[in-house]
Amino acid sequence: MQELFRQNRKMGRPPMRWLVRKNGLPFASFLFCPDKTHKTAVERNRSKRILRELVRKHLPAFPIGYDYALLAQVGFAKLSKEDREVFFLSVLKQFP
Repeated sequence: MQELFRQNRKMGRPPMRWLVRKNGLPFASFLFCPDKTHKTAVERNRSKRILRELVRKHLPAFPIGYDYALLAQVGFAKLSKEDREVFFLSVLKQFP
């Protein structure tokens, strides 16, 4: 996973960014990373739960053979459920 942070393609904009890297495997792997703007563990865990649920819901739309790191700022969890999903899908559409 450290390679994902060294060699990657960045997508998205605050409050959520994605780092994507080809892994050459027959599956996709995901890493959920709340950033340091989260003050408490409760906020970090909530952001990770939200990201996991969005990935679960839209898993067939993700190309296989890639590593994904989803970086969320505290503002992402504060968006409404509909706004989060629209934002998430807009970033997903940027992927070729």
